[in-house]
Amino acid sequence: MNKKASFFLALAITAIITGNYLFFADDGLVREKVEISRVLDGDTVELSDGRKIRLLNINTPEKEVSYSELGKDYLSSFKEVELESDGLDRYQRTLGRLYYQETYINLEIVRRGYAHSYLVSDKEEKLFDDAEEYARKNELNIWDRSEFYDCLKVEINKYDEYLDVEESCKINFKGWSIKDESTKTYSFEEDIGDSFRLYSKKGEDNEKELYWGREKIWNDDHDEVFIRDSAGLLVYYNSYG
Repeated sequence: MNKKASFFLALAITAIITGNYLFFADDGLVREKVEISRVLDGDTVELSDGRKIRLLNINTPEKEVSYSELGKDYLSSFKEVELESDGLDRYQRTLGRLYYQETYINLEIVRRGYAHSYLVSDKEEKLFDDAEEYARKNELNIWDRSEFYDCLKVEINKYDEYLDVEESCKINFKGWSIKDESTKTYSFEEDIGDSFRLYSKKGEDNEKELYWGREKIWNDDHDEVFIRDSAGLLVYYNSYG
């Protein structure tokens, strides 16, 4: 029995045991009726049968970060939903898409600006690109712009792992942050001058060079750069690849 067949057999057995039932959606993919018992954060829920579901294609802000409660509050408005499973992640959480009636919940979270798209498959890339573009153009939530938007010139060297940053608005960087497309975040503990280089690697900070302390941050094929001010508002965004 191949892996795909084994997965759907296991899913069917789980559905029988838990009292859920399977059906085919219009796109031919298998879905099951499930009940959300607890919302862990903006992109993770726990079902009444104990399974933890990590929503595919999205990444919401981490706990205690600006806008982190928006996705969580939105997910909390749902109880009975439909789940389309797509394997497990490294934490043994089920990767899935959630639906409620005509609403594709994962996609709606991005469209509302509660999350940015993340590791989207080619099949759904345009769908999520359009949703994110809508939220970005309308400056919704995580895309809400700082007064310092357009004050930074940023160049990334993805191979040698550093960012060159130059500002033109007399910025105090204390409390600001830089994040990649995942959850890796650098926080400024003090102000720095009007231009500096931020290395991913470990090192000793000086007047013009800062060190993140991570071995690798920027992917060679695709990544995103988010820079936010001390209030969590977006100052700079760029995507490559």
